[in-house]
Amino acid sequence: MKVVLLTSDSLRHKCIAASIAQEMELGLIISEKKAPKIQDTSAYGKKDAEFLASHFKARAVSEEKFFGNVDFPQEAPKIDVAHGKINSKEVFEIINRTAPDLILLFDTSILLKPLLKRYRRKIVNLHLGLSPYYKGSATNLYPYLFDEPECIGATIYLATEKVDDGGILYQLRPDIEEGDSMHVIGNKVILKAGKMLPVVLQDFFEGKIKPVLQKGHGRLCRNKDVTPYVLRQIHKNFEEGMIWRYLRNKGKRDAGKPIIQYI
Repeated sequence: MKVVLLTSDSLRHKCIAASIAQEMELGLIISEKKAPKIQDTSAYGKKDAEFLASHFKARAVSEEKFFGNVDFPQEAPKIDVAHGKINSKEVFEIINRTAPDLILLFDTSILLKPLLKRYRRKIVNLHLGLSPYYKGSATNLYPYLFDEPECIGATIYLATEKVDDGGILYQLRPDIEEGDSMHVIGNKVILKAGKMLPVVLQDFFEGKIKPVLQKGHGRLCRNKDVTPYVLRQIHKNFEEGMIWRYLRNKGKRDAGKPIIQYI
């Protein structure tokens, strides 16, 4: 089975690429630059800007500790594109020439209709978050704001024109331990997703998995709403024992937010 990966260019994206390449043919990597505004602090005062910079630095340090010097697999062809160019005619044609069996998305701009239509039911998205409980962006951050660590995880689902709405193939939660920071937990999600993705993709390709329709409504999250106030509240929730409270009643709380698993 040949897979084309559409992703970005951080360590977490390279980790997923390496995990896929170890188990199956990675026919092409298209790496899209992240939007610079995500870590832009120019709209804030000095105190808030320093706080945000510290948050992103801590995340980078944690990723380096977890993923080390991992890089994109050298044996896989790779094309770098600017942010927002994932839907360009050039990318569409390159993917067609590669003739993938499946396309895997991880943390790119939203795909538009031509690619989704051409590869209907062949595009799988790795969504960091448990959908439908949390949809949109920063979906492994907002659960901490609302004291719901049970909603941290990853969802592997079919990509459709409606964002985060396709049939679910598999979901996972990280193995959270007391004392874990939000960055440590986030990296645990990435590592676990990297191990599960090749299995899920292969089983779906062979017809062993039937997508499960998403039911119910959840919270729609947006990156632009992640303000210094929101991040400070999340840090406060960690400091006040949110993870300890969750782990004390983990079984019941997880059961209250059921996820799709078949393995």
